[in-house]
Amino acid sequence: MKLMHLGCVIVGMVLLFSFQPIPAYGFRCGTRVISVGDSKFRVLSECGKPAYVEMWEEERILRDFYYPHYPDEENQPYREPFLVKQHVTIERWTYNLGVLKFIRYLTFENGTLVKIATGRHGY
Repeated sequence: MKLMHLGCVIVGMVLLFSFQPIPAYGFRCGTRVISVGDSKFRVLSECGKPAYVEMWEEERILRDFYYPHYPDEENQPYREPFLVKQHVTIERWTYNLGVLKFIRYLTFENGTLVKIATGRHGY
């Protein structure tokens, strides 16, 4: 009797964990899976043209460190921080996959897919 009860608990746990929502790390276009790190060219060739494209450029300030080098001293106990400007071209592609599927938002930075988000049902 205890063995059957344990089996029911295990089956219940498996079912419980199998229906958890999965974050959108990728999505399927036809038979291919598009995932973070793919290029714009690959996404365009696999999924076709998006329904809508937004494009803008951001200037980001990154903090980098410079190690000064002095020939008479071997080890430097400090680092000198300096700021680096980086221009990033961002594109947000919207794919409307129809009424039965969710809208997908793909964000590219400098031509590389960095984020896949899921929206509401398509239209």
